Amino acid sequence: MSSEENLKQRKIARDFKGRIEMMKHTSIEILESMFLELYNYGLEEFIKKEMERYPNKSRKEIILDMYKIHDKLKGMDRKGYAK
Repeated sequence: MSSEENLKQRKIARDFKGRIEMMKHTSIEILESMFLELYNYGLEEFIKKEMERYPNKSRKEIILDMYKIHDKLKGMDRKGYAK
């Protein structure tokens, strides 16, 4: 994907209607790469914030804690009660 096409896709994705329209007309490969890019950015930001909060924790410990939180939340329904 060229950089010009990449910039065009990002501009369209900024507003909700544009994102819906983009999903209808964009190839699945481009949509997957954009999703993974956003996911990776969020993950890196979370790890960076946790390392600032807990400087003595390793990156591995932070990721293990994330898995524990995920498993805990997975066992709850939307209202926060255990299933």
